[in-house]
Amino acid sequence: MIRAVGIFLLVSLSGCTAIFGDTFHDRAQDYLTSETQPAMTPIAGQPELPLQDRYVIPEITPTLASAIKLDEDGDFVVPQPIMLTMEDDQQEITSLSQMQDTGLNPRLERDGAGTQVLRLEGQFGLAWIAVSEAITESPYTLTDLNRSTGTYYITIFDPEAEQPEKSFWQWLTNSSEKGVEIPYLVKMNRSRLGVYLSLQEDLETLADDELAQRFLTDLKNLLIQ
Repeated sequence: MIRAVGIFLLVSLSGCTAIFGDTFHDRAQDYLTSETQPAMTPIAGQPELPLQDRYVIPEITPTLASAIKLDEDGDFVVPQPIMLTMEDDQQEITSLSQMQDTGLNPRLERDGAGTQVLRLEGQFGLAWIAVSEAITESPYTLTDLNRSTGTYYITIFDPEAEQPEKSFWQWLTNSSEKGVEIPYLVKMNRSRLGVYLSLQEDLETLADDELAQRFLTDLKNLLIQ
């Protein structure tokens, strides 16, 4: 009985192979042996139908260079996709001298609300790097920056400001030394023809007009050097 069951299973499996052999045939390479069939011919006396190829094979321009690359050991080199670069990324590799050649044309103006601003022509990416380098070269201290919000964080020394707390030595010597580094924001905003910069105490408050004019004038002079 056991031998009979074994023979039956063997015959059954062989039958499955014969039945499903065509179903699971790998046809990935069949195109290599395929033939181009002639286009359909319209029936006589019947109107012609608009016919077009369903699977059009594009023309390929042959090249001398092989698509297969091998390294020094003769191993296949996996091709790498071409790196996509955004416009701003390309701008960021531009030197400061090249930026100045494009004509930032910095100029002091008043906006519609009467706020003192510094206007720059050109694209945001160019202006951002130029202003970053200009602040770094200025007597003002750049403490941080956020390109996504167009914000530079700086400090400006105020010689008349009272120090919030005296140090131990100032207390010991009864020193009345003044002067404090005050934090400010420099905001870069996009405009129709470029960008404009303003000086602010915080996100809600503009800096003193006289201070803003002095700071933006210094920044303008650095940008046109």
